[in-house]
Amino acid sequence: MRTLRASVLARFSARASSTLAFDSTSHLDSLQHTRIQDLRSALLKGGAPSRIWAHYTNILNYFNYDVLPLELHQQVLRQCSPPVRSVRLSDAKRLAQGKRLEHRHLHEGRFQAIISNIRALGCTPSLDDYHFILEHFAAVGYHVGCHQVYQEIIHLGLTPQTKTFGLCLQAIAHRLTLPTFEVFRMRLVAQTRKALDDLMSDMRRFNVPFTTANLDLALRIFKETVDEEGLNKLVKWTYGIDLDNPDCSPLDLLENQTTSSPQPFSTHALNTIIDTLGRFGDISKVVQAFEVLSQPLPQAKQYRFSSFDDEDDFGVPVHVPSPSNHSLPYALPNTTTYSMLLRHISRARHSTLARHYLIQAFKLDRQLAFDLFTQIEEEKPLAQLKAPRFSLTHDMVLSVHGLANRYKDLGLMRWLLSQMPKFLRNKRVDLEYYTELRTALGIPLPDSPLHEAEGVIPTTGVSSSHSHQPNSRQVQPDPSSGNVQDVGSPLDVDVNDQKLPEPSPEAKMFDINLHISILTRELDKLLLLASKMDEVYGRTMQRRKERLGRRVWENRSIYLTDEDRRQVVTRDHWQQVVNFQPHLKIPACKILYLRNLRNLRSVVDFSQSIEVYHPRSDGNYYI
Repeated sequence: MRTLRASVLARFSARASSTLAFDSTSHLDSLQHTRIQDLRSALLKGGAPSRIWAHYTNILNYFNYDVLPLELHQQVLRQCSPPVRSVRLSDAKRLAQGKRLEHRHLHEGRFQAIISNIRALGCTPSLDDYHFILEHFAAVGYHVGCHQVYQEIIHLGLTPQTKTFGLCLQAIAHRLTLPTFEVFRMRLVAQTRKALDDLMSDMRRFNVPFTTANLDLALRIFKETVDEEGLNKLVKWTYGIDLDNPDCSPLDLLENQTTSSPQPFSTHALNTIIDTLGRFGDISKVVQAFEVLSQPLPQAKQYRFSSFDDEDDFGVPVHVPSPSNHSLPYALPNTTTYSMLLRHISRARHSTLARHYLIQAFKLDRQLAFDLFTQIEEEKPLAQLKAPRFSLTHDMVLSVHGLANRYKDLGLMRWLLSQMPKFLRNKRVDLEYYTELRTALGIPLPDSPLHEAEGVIPTTGVSSSHSHQPNSRQVQPDPSSGNVQDVGSPLDVDVNDQKLPEPSPEAKMFDINLHISILTRELDKLLLLASKMDEVYGRTMQRRKERLGRRVWENRSIYLTDEDRRQVVTRDHWQQVVNFQPHLKIPACKILYLRNLRNLRSVVDFSQSIEVYHPRSDGNYYI
């Protein structure tokens, strides 16, 4: 009886324990299913990133990471942080408020946790997963985090793509534009130089070419860090040009050590090289690059000779290696090229070079204008004419005038004033000719004054920026040109664009209305500049005379070009040299009359140099 009772109790307890275990297991499965469904629902609705992250962490706190499939981990990765645009706007607001930026991403820990969970599943995160993280890090300029993510990509055996390098370059370029303390600037520049050098080395190792966007970002970094050696490497690899010896092909290119051929050299690339070298302050290299890369060089084999031909006494043939048939790249300069060249030369205080290249620009302008005139006189249809690639502009003359004004170079001012009538006359003659031609051909006027904004010849290229200062801003060109995208911020560069640098696009077709509008605009600017130049020259000359006159009145020596030596001159002789006029006598009644005029302000403004003294015994004022 006791045995029977014990067996019954044992069966009952076993059945009860199995029932409890089943109930607890089913409850956990139900809870797990509910939590996962809540996470899926939040992901589908696109809820707030904090809510999605809360659902994700709740599952991980109660269950293991392997209860979620790989797809859910990847979806949470892309929705656990605000969009990149929101991150950029948040940083912009903080900058506008004068707050200090944290050069780290707010949700870096979330990204690390999700990537760790994916790797714990035995899976490898995809390259798109890492690209998403790189986009967020680049938006805040977190270049250190981008470098760490890039190192993890290499460690996992993934092959980086052009977008991978572009996002890393974008993070570096954006970080250099953000404010930083001066004591940390040198360290930041050193870090970015090393990071860029490593990226370029890996691009060569993986045979990843420079796209238009990546080339733009790399050049931005070189401008900010003033890395001339890095720029030389980039240009040598991309275009096959050695900036130290631009008239010779690089040795590795001649020996066929490169796996890819150089990319086509364009006018925009020429402008970028000149502008970057000019910002470095190396004017000799700027001039060297311009002279070599802006015109085709003759082939060396045309001038090859053997110095051993006349000294072959033993009849032993001497083998002279023939030069390579590789043609050196070049591109025709345009208006932007000369504007940049004259601006950097003027900032470096090279008055002789500034005068030389302004004369060269004037001759090129006349040559292209004459070629266009000849084609029109030959009755060639206007629809078949090419628009001129160059025009002498106000900005070129202003650069030279700024050089003369800054350093009070009266000789350069006088020469520039003597050239202005010629510049104005040619612009005026061209404008009259094309205006009459448009009337004779019956071409209608443009419907909108904004017509001149389409295809206007660029005159500045890079907007006002210091020659050695970072944070430069550039003007956005025509996006259809296929050239480097000189947009305002590095974050505006589209790293998804896989377009490679293209050769110089074909010249645009001639538009007579656009041509007339450009001539009108430049003529107006030159006329205004000519009047200001005359005022500046007169003021500078007057101050020079006054300064030397004070030395004469103090019986100190001055230098006279006629005598070619310094000597002390008398006051009377100095008045004859500088052509000073004697004081004029104006009756006191006329002075009182002028004072009572209603428009006295205009009289005073017109006669700023007049000085009125107290009356003397004869009742007259001396002016």
